[in-house]
Amino acid sequence: MALVMLRKLSFFEGLSMDELNYLTQYFTDQSFIAGQVIFEQEQYAEFLYLVLEGSVEIRYKPDDGPPMKVAQIQSGGVFGWSAAMGNVAYTSGAECVVDCKTLKMRGVDLQELCNKYPELGKSILDRLAAVISERWQNRQSQVISLLSQYVQQPNKNKKKLKEITSVESIENKVKEEQMKALVEQLSAYIEHFHGGSVEYVSFDGRKLSVKLGGACLGCPLSPATLHGWVEGTVRQFFPDIEKVEAI
Repeated sequence: MALVMLRKLSFFEGLSMDELNYLTQYFTDQSFIAGQVIFEQEQYAEFLYLVLEGSVEIRYKPDDGPPMKVAQIQSGGVFGWSAAMGNVAYTSGAECVVDCKTLKMRGVDLQELCNKYPELGKSILDRLAAVISERWQNRQSQVISLLSQYVQQPNKNKKKLKEITSVESIENKVKEEQMKALVEQLSAYIEHFHGGSVEYVSFDGRKLSVKLGGACLGCPLSPATLHGWVEGTVRQFFPDIEKVEAI
């Protein structure tokens, strides 16, 4: 049954039958009803989910504001990728919009897959990276739009205009959180495949500062190459950033 489900998902297109058969041992199915919370933001990130049927809303809650919808995952989509990338906690929450059927895989099982079958594991990680890339491009504009709408809503309890946080500062705060999460994903990928690391230091709205760890001896990823790769990847998601600085 799991094999039939995997074959229905575009996420697995291009994988051989042997690879799909091997993957079935790691996936279990789970259904949710409309309105059911699948996981909360900051909850322990255990599972990666693939949507078979239904629709799932991804919500992000800033420290000083209400939850906001940042993405809606339809049939064939993937969510909960924090578990796949080794994050301790989910960076957003997930709730079913309608009744949903999903397949889920534990993050530790993906790690085991990468260790036992590096080529298959890399293929799955590359597919996740493509999903993440698309999500980030969509999320940034959606979050900023929602935040702007929230700030502009009439509310008799709001403080005077000069006391309200500017839209620009809110945008920067959201971008900072996104930047932190992106650097975490990059670090997990680099550490697994190249033995190097990248650590978030600061972001002032224009310049990102990171700390780079050396790649393994004999690896083609030199410190200079690592810096260039990190900067190039960051610019894919944040093309208006002025500089990525290694300190």
